[in-house]
Amino acid sequence: MEPALVCLDTELASASGAPHVIELGAVRVVQGEVVDHFAALVRPAVPIDPAASAVHGLTDADLADAEPASEVLPRFLAWLGSDWMAAHNAVFDARALAFELARAGLAAPEQPVLDSLRLARKFLPDAPDHRLETLHEHLGLEQGEHHRALPDAVWCWKTIEACAARMGGSPTPAALLVQQGGAPLTLRAQAPHPGRGLRPRHRPLERACAARSRVTLLYGSEPEPPAALPVVPWLLYRQSDKSYLEAECCSSGLLKTYRLDRIHRVLT
Repeated sequence: MEPALVCLDTELASASGAPHVIELGAVRVVQGEVVDHFAALVRPAVPIDPAASAVHGLTDADLADAEPASEVLPRFLAWLGSDWMAAHNAVFDARALAFELARAGLAAPEQPVLDSLRLARKFLPDAPDHRLETLHEHLGLEQGEHHRALPDAVWCWKTIEACAARMGGSPTPAALLVQQGGAPLTLRAQAPHPGRGLRPRHRPLERACAARSRVTLLYGSEPEPPAALPVVPWLLYRQSDKSYLEAECCSSGLLKTYRLDRIHRVLT
């Protein structure tokens, strides 16, 4: 029997910085048919950025009664099992889920994540562009909602289905992965990390993140003297050419981001 493929999509609180998932949707496909689905709103630890809300339409009020990622993700992982995954522009969703798994202290699954965007660029070269909404229109699919997790997960599958037709059949996830080309993408490979060259003065942050233990940062930019900031570190990550600490500010209770190059010392 052909193995199942889980097509998924996430919506985020912001388009920049460390990702925070606010919606997760997925469909399980067996032998070309959607047989099950998973859908959940997620209450983030940060406010929703108005620019992101303008895209997906979700607000802080919509998520007030939603479960946090630490409760949603164990249910999703149990539902996912060992099935392979797929997403459109998969590195975006893989990174988002990997960050939330790290915050929740959960191990990321190892199975591959197929990228319907890479397949579409190869097998649907006549499309005006390869955004999911454009492909939906180009393929003449039925009308439906976009920029919400569950509908976009369905459009991801429809895109893969169209690519499979151009390949001449309904290939298995493994065959799709070969056609996609390149190294397999996994959630584990997208886990947040501070990058190479973490300085000795920042090493206590790794232990503090693991234990969620309070530390004090001597933080600031020259020529101003550094301020003493008590925080509870959550995770370290690198974006572009900078490394960052995500931590709960003990003064405000808010989750904030701090540049590592501005942390002069960590007091434990």
